[in-house]
Amino acid sequence: MNRITALAATVALTAGSLALTAPAAQAAPAKYKVTAKANTEIAIVKEDTVKVRGRVTPKAAGQKVVLQQRVGNKKSWKVTASTKVKRNGTYVLKDKPTTPGSREYRVVKPASKGIRKGISTSMPVEVYRWQTLTSRTPGPMTNIAPIGVNIGAEFYGQSLATTTAGTPSTVEYTLGRKCLEMRASYALTDESASGATGLVAVSADGKVLASHALAVGTLVADETLDLDGVFRLKFDATTTAAPAATVAVATPEVLCTR
Repeated sequence: MNRITALAATVALTAGSLALTAPAAQAAPAKYKVTAKANTEIAIVKEDTVKVRGRVTPKAAGQKVVLQQRVGNKKSWKVTASTKVKRNGTYVLKDKPTTPGSREYRVVKPASKGIRKGISTSMPVEVYRWQTLTSRTPGPMTNIAPIGVNIGAEFYGQSLATTTAGTPSTVEYTLGRKCLEMRASYALTDESASGATGLVAVSADGKVLASHALAVGTLVADETLDLDGVFRLKFDATTTAAPAATVAVATPEVLCTR
């Protein structure tokens, strides 16, 4: 064997030895898998609780998982609840929204024991709140005003009432397709004269939703109307001038996300 051949053999042997002794590439650490499902996509402030159920794999019994939410267009997530994983790997988290608006929820299992943290997919929830209609800025308003009224010897605050008997009355509110329902009562006020009558109609984007003929002593109580998709809400009222009447939309409330 000449020198060149011997040198080549030595280099090949050395390379082979290095290849055999080189450490194997380390596998990436495991990552928690977190599943999550909310019990609803719509919630009402002070009425509903958002419940999120899911499972953590590996089970991680007794370890903590946290519920996070991101409101509106915010980029940051905020922790709103936490709990421990059960022996079978499942969990239940709860949140009771206090403000209306769009939000997303997700569940995070922090890293532990060499396993990387896991994050569930996000879950959108739209939160609505009941609010008095008169607290919103009105549009065109003629011969009607926000005021407290007496009906059947009971006081109804934050209502709408006509101001001049015998004169057509109207008011409009822009809801911007942000509301689902309205609830209100309709009657002539106790200040109306005996024998007086009136009429009130509620319309949404030009479509009549309800119309009520009214007389002293009658009450259309707690009527609920569907406002889903409504942009503009309108009330029209007429009354007799003699005997004089006052039409009231008593304590109207709307269920809106903003």
